[in-house]
Order: sequence, then C-alpha cells, then structure tokens
Amino acid sequence: MITTALFTVGTLAYTQMGPRSLIDPVAKKGPNTLRNDNVKQYWFETFTDHFDHKGKSDKFKMRYLVNEQYWDPETGPILFYAGNEGDVFSFYDNTGFMTETLAQETKALIVFGEHRYFGQSYPFEPSVAFTPEHNVYLTVEQVMMDYVDLVGYVREEYNMTDKACVVFGGSYGGMLAAWLRMKYPHVFQGALAGSAPFLEFKGAPSAPEELFGDICTDDFRESLDKSPELIRESFEALVAANDKTTFG
Repeated sequence: MITTALFTVGTLAYTQMGPRSLIDPVAKKGPNTLRNDNVKQYWFETFTDHFDHKGKSDKFKMRYLVNEQYWDPETGPILFYAGNEGDVFSFYDNTGFMTETLAQETKALIVFGEHRYFGQSYPFEPSVAFTPEHNVYLTVEQVMMDYVDLVGYVREEYNMTDKACVVFGGSYGGMLAAWLRMKYPHVFQGALAGSAPFLEFKGAPSAPEELFGDICTDDFRESLDKSPELIRESFEALVAANDKTTFG
C-alpha cells in the first residue's frame, strides 16, 4: 500500500450545525454488525446543497459513528475517517489500525462519517437518489463540506475546539482525506491517505496517467523478470476464452 501522510498544526476554525440524534448500539446481523459495544451510531443534519447561496437548501441526516473507548478528554485528538462509497460499518470493521492501535496510542476520540448517497445517508429516497435530477449533489465538494461541518459539530459537542483532528481514508476515501487536508487545513490538522492517487488526473503533469501502471509493472518485474509478460499473456488468454464462450 502506498501511503501519503500530510501533517502540520494550524489555527482551528469550525462550523456548527444542527442537532444529532442517538441510536443505541445495536448488534445487527450481516455487514453492519457492531463488534464493539463502545461504538455508537448517530445522525447529523447537513445541507443537501452547501453552495446554495440563497440559504434555502433542504437538509438530510447523515450517519456517523463515535467510539470513546480510549479517549482522554484532556489530551486526545479526533481521528476522523472520511467514509467513501459504501456503508460506514464496512470501513469501521476493517480499520483496526485506526480504531485500536492509534486510538490507544493517542487516546483519541474516533469518528467515522458516512458518505452521502451510501449506507443510510441519502438526501433523497434511495429509489430515486441516483436519477439525473437528484444525483447532482453527489460531488466531492459537497461531501467534503459534510465532513467539515460534522467535525466542527463534534468539536463543539465534545468540547474539543482546541484539539487537533487527523483525517484518514483509503482509495477514494484517501483522496478525500488528502483533499480535506489541502482545502481545509484549519479544520484538519493532519491526514493519512492510503492507496490514494489524489493528484492523478487526466493531463496532470504531477502524476501522468500511466505512472501507476508503470510502478505496478516494475514491482512485478523485480520479483520475476518475466512476470509482466506472463500476466499479459494470461489476460489475453482469458479474453480469448471469453470470446469463444456462448451462453443461451
């Protein structure tokens, strides 16, 4: 895993937002199972459109998780996970490095935000949320503002306005973590972005489109010189076999 860390300390400034409602810890069956009784699930009211300058945007409830198990209110920071495309519990259940190792070492308050349009955090009914007239609010800019406002609210709610917040994420969530640190350094004093090509865009001179593929190819070649050729031949054989397969 390629990991990028961006850490510095800066001035804190935060945004407050409306009420949260507590849902008691539940032991759900399936992928949403809470494996730790210390995890609590909450709902936070946020704007559907953060950039509606007329101030008439609707609001919806986004889900977030909090774990206070190792938190020291006197010294502990906030470790915030920027949820990406999926149910927030699926990320919580696979991020023990943050929820256990780092939480114990730093005595942090653990917070996981759920990405709008996923899990249970829908601005509209799920059956219509992804239609063209409704998915216009599914943007990186809107998601980042969800997290900025959520962290600001958590700071006020837990009396942590003088504590640092480090944002975490992997893959697309890692890209969000890096961008949050870059765009809102007054809110996020550090970021750890795992497997996150946050500078890789079409035509970007900082990260050519083919760079990631070149790095992967070199990694395989270091282990076995013929690896890239063997992998290419294998994929060509699979494609050829699929072309010859008929169904019906």
